[in-house]
Amino acid sequence: MAKQPALRGRPTLSDNAMTERREEIASVALRLFLDEGFASVSMRRLGKEVGLTPMALYRYYSSKLDILARLWGHIIGKAFEDVSAATQDCANARAILHAAAQAYTSYWCNHTDHYHLVFMNSGVGNADVRSFVGDDATIAHYEVFFQAVASVRSEDRDSPSVKIATDGLLCHLHGIMHSLITMQGYPWTNASQLVDDAVTRV
Repeated sequence: MAKQPALRGRPTLSDNAMTERREEIASVALRLFLDEGFASVSMRRLGKEVGLTPMALYRYYSSKLDILARLWGHIIGKAFEDVSAATQDCANARAILHAAAQAYTSYWCNHTDHYHLVFMNSGVGNADVRSFVGDDATIAHYEVFFQAVASVRSEDRDSPSVKIATDGLLCHLHGIMHSLITMQGYPWTNASQLVDDAVTRV
């Protein structure tokens, strides 16, 4: 029997190699998106930066938006690492809520480039944002606020009043962040005081 010729094509990547390559691409994309803006960076440009053709790049990510969603998840994860560290040794729910709110707001105010990429990206449609914000993994990060508000108010986590109070607090925090970051010429009250005031109203 004649020997069958070897199959040709791209070699199969191991899971580790695929993960490492995806992380490398995401890291380069983050730099480019922050420096030049998401809308200005094409897949061709990104591929050139990482040594891949545009077609080869699609082997790792289905689209530029897919890369951005990964970066959003990474950045929000970093923000909540700060929240977790800040709340680790808190003695009660009120202290947890204060620490979480301060750490969350401080992260974005100290990383304004990340804030712009996640919350003020002009190259992304509303439907794309909704799909990411509605993702279970994203929502799970914010559970610390819902649990703390429920404990502070001595109410069930799933009660409508806890939902309203937590949503209101998050809106308040994001309003503080947005104002401080986008209107820097105004003599705002210290961010920490604004956050404490917001938490006290819960």
